[in-house]
Amino acid sequence: MSLKPQEVNFDETWSKLKETVEGVVGLQAIERAVWNSRFSDVYALCVAHPEPHADKLYDETRKFLEEHVFRLLDRVKATAFLDSTDYNDGLLNRYVMAWREYSQGVAYLNSLYSYLNLQHIKRQKVSDADIIYGSSAAISFLEHDARQLEVGELGLVIWERVLIKPLSNPMTARIVRALNDARESNPDPAAADILKTAIHSMVEVQSFRLRTPLSLYQQLVVEPFLTSAAAHHSRRAAELLNSGDVSYFMKYVLDGLAREIVLGNKFLHSSSSEAVRACYEQACVASHLPALHAEVERLLKEACEDSPKAAERREDLKRMFMLLKPLGQNAMRPLIEAAHVQAAKEGHAMLAAEHSKDEAHTHFVHSMLSLHSKYKKLFAEVFGGAQPFIGALDKACSEVVNSRAEGESAARAPELLSRYCDTLLRRKGSERDADDKLTAAIVVFKYIDDKDVFQKHYARALARRLIHQLSASMEQEEAMINRLKAACGYEFTNKLHRMFTDVAVSTDLNTKFQQYLRENNLATNTGFFIQVLQAGAWPLGGAMAPLAPPAQLERPARLFETFYRASFSGRRLAWLHHLCTGELRTRYTQRLYHINATTPQCALLLMFETTDSIRAREARETLQLPEEAWARHVRPLVEAGLLISKGDVEGADEEAELLLNLTFTCKRTKIRLTCAAAPASQGGTGPGAGTSSESTHCDDDRKMYLQAAVVRIMKQRKVLRHTELIQEVVSQARGSFAPSVAMIKKCIEALIDKQYLERSPGNLDTYSYLA
Repeated sequence: MSLKPQEVNFDETWSKLKETVEGVVGLQAIERAVWNSRFSDVYALCVAHPEPHADKLYDETRKFLEEHVFRLLDRVKATAFLDSTDYNDGLLNRYVMAWREYSQGVAYLNSLYSYLNLQHIKRQKVSDADIIYGSSAAISFLEHDARQLEVGELGLVIWERVLIKPLSNPMTARIVRALNDARESNPDPAAADILKTAIHSMVEVQSFRLRTPLSLYQQLVVEPFLTSAAAHHSRRAAELLNSGDVSYFMKYVLDGLAREIVLGNKFLHSSSSEAVRACYEQACVASHLPALHAEVERLLKEACEDSPKAAERREDLKRMFMLLKPLGQNAMRPLIEAAHVQAAKEGHAMLAAEHSKDEAHTHFVHSMLSLHSKYKKLFAEVFGGAQPFIGALDKACSEVVNSRAEGESAARAPELLSRYCDTLLRRKGSERDADDKLTAAIVVFKYIDDKDVFQKHYARALARRLIHQLSASMEQEEAMINRLKAACGYEFTNKLHRMFTDVAVSTDLNTKFQQYLRENNLATNTGFFIQVLQAGAWPLGGAMAPLAPPAQLERPARLFETFYRASFSGRRLAWLHHLCTGELRTRYTQRLYHINATTPQCALLLMFETTDSIRAREARETLQLPEEAWARHVRPLVEAGLLISKGDVEGADEEAELLLNLTFTCKRTKIRLTCAAAPASQGGTGPGAGTSSESTHCDDDRKMYLQAAVVRIMKQRKVLRHTELIQEVVSQARGSFAPSVAMIKKCIEALIDKQYLERSPGNLDTYSYLA
C-alpha cells in the first residue's frame, strides 16, 4: 500500500467499505486480508488528493449506524407490549442481546477507523480542559455533530438517541420491577446477568462524557429505583412498627439494610452505593426516630439489670446504635442522654445505699469504681466504646462524685477519697493489692472537681503518716504521689515531694547530730530523733499553746539547737510539741510496758517518777497547758488505766488529784496513746484537727491562684477582652478546681485595685496589663 495521497473514488470505495462495516457491526467473520484492505481504504479516503474525504466518510458512517440501530430497535420491540412492567416478557433479553452485539461491533469498528479517529477527529475534538472549565466551543458538543466524537463514541450516542430514548419508560419500568423482585428472592444466574448488563449498559453508553457521565444511568435507573424502594421500605417499616415489637423491627431493618447493600453492589454501579444506603436509612430509620427514641430508656434500664433479659436488651441496644449512628449526632443525642441519665441515676442510688459511717470512704470509692467499671464495659460491648458514650459516662461519674448531700456546703468526695488512700497506705497487707487499689482510686480522683481540696486533705494525712512513721511502704507513698503528678502535673504535687525530701534530709541530719555529740564528748540520757520540716511545705496548722517540756528533753533540745545553728545560718527553729511523740518504759509494774504517747502525756507521766500522786491543777500549771488542751491529753491516760482520777481532773476542781495506778495491767506490752479529738475550730494535723474552716482556707487559696493566673495571662497578652480572659482563666484552673465566674470577677477587681490591670479607656469590656 502506498502512503502517498492519491485520487480516490469515494462512492466505489465506500460501497466496499460499507459491506465490511456491516459485517463488523453484525459480528460476522471478516478475513484478515479484507480487514487490512478496508483499513487501507479508510486511510486512503482520509488523505485523498486533491481533497480528503474524511468528513464525507464520517457522515456516511453515521448514517449507516443510525439505520442499523433503527433496525435493532424494531428487533428489540418485536411484539412486546411496551406499557407492561413484566420484565419476563423478553424485552430486557432482546435489549441485552442487541446491546452485546452492537457494543462489541462498534468497538471493532472504532479500531477499523483508528486513523480517522487519530488524525481527523482528534484535531477537531474539544479538549478535556475546555469541557471541564466550560469553554464556549465545548457547549453542548455532544448534542451537536461537530465531528468531535470518535466513531465508537458516535455509535454510543446514536444508540442512546435512536434506541434507548424511545424505550426509556418501558426499560425503566422493567428494570425497577426486576430489582424489587431481586430484593425478595434471588433470581437465577441468567436473569441476574441480563438485569446487570441492562443496567450497566446505561453507564457504558455515556462513559466517555466528562461533565455528566452517569446522567442517563441516574435518570433511567437510580432515581426511579430509589423512589420505588423508598415507598416499599416506608410501607414495610410502618407495618412492623404497628405490630409493637421494636426488637424485631430493628433486627429486620438491619437485615434489610444488608440485603439492600448486597443488591446495590450486585446490580448497580458503585457510585450508587451511598444513595442506596441513604434511601434505606431515611425510609426505615429517620422517618421513625420518635418510635425508636421512645424505647431507649426502657432498653437501657433492662440492659443494666441483672436479669435473663439483659443480654437480649444489650443486643437490641447494639442494633439501635448501628441504626442511629449513620444519621448523625441529632439522631444519637437521645440515646447518649439516656445513657448519661441511667449511669448517674444508678450512681446516686449506689452512694445512697445503707453503709457504716466508719466505712463511708470505702463505700464511696468502691461504689464509684463499680459504677465506672460496669458502664465502661457495657458501653464498650454495646456501643463499641464510641466517644460520645464514653463522654456520657464521664459526665455521669463527675455528676455523682461531685454531688452534695442535703445540708452540705461542699462535696465530700475529696475528703472520702483522701481517707481511702490514707487507709490503704497505712494498712499492713499485700503490697500488690494496695497498689492495684491505689491505681484504681486515680479513676475516681480524675472526676473530682475540687482537686485542691483533695490535695489539702491528702497532704494533711501524708504529714501524719510521715511524722508518726505510720506508712506501710515508702515506695507505695512515692508511687501514689507520682500517680497524682501524672494526673495533675508537677505543681499539684510539689509540696508533697518536698515533704518526702524533708524526711530524707532529717534522717541524714540526725546521723550528723549523733556524730557531733560523739566528737564533742556529749551524750544524752534518752533516745532523741529530730525531724526538721519546712514550714511552707508541711500543713502544720497553727502554733500550739506553749508547753513546758519535761526536763529529760530540755538538754537534748538545746544541744540540737546549738548544732543546727552552727550548721545553717539564717534559719529559725520552732518546736512543735503537739506533733511530737515519745516512748516510755514502766519499771513499777510486774511486766515491762512500752508506752507511746504525745509529748504532754509523756511529761505528765514523768512527773510520777518521784511521787505517786499529784494535784491536777499543779500538773496543768507545770506543763503550762490551757484547760482545753489539758483535758484532751489527760483523758486518754485515765481511760487507759495508767492514772486514776480523784475528783474532776478535767474541770476546775481545785482538790482533784491524779494517782499513779501501781497495779496497772494490760494484755499488750506495747500501748499506744492518742490525743482526744480537738474542737472543730482548732487547726493542726493531729487526729483532732477540724475541717469546718476548710472551705474558707480553700477559697483564700483559690483567690490567690486565680489572681496569679490572671496576671500571667495578661502579662503575656497585654490587652484582652473580658470573655476571653474568663475562658483562659477557667481553662488554666480546670486541673485543680472549677472556678465560678463570680470569683474570677472578684479577683479581676482586686487586681485592678492593686494596679496590676486597668480597663481600657472607651472600652470597659477590655483589660490592659500595667507593667
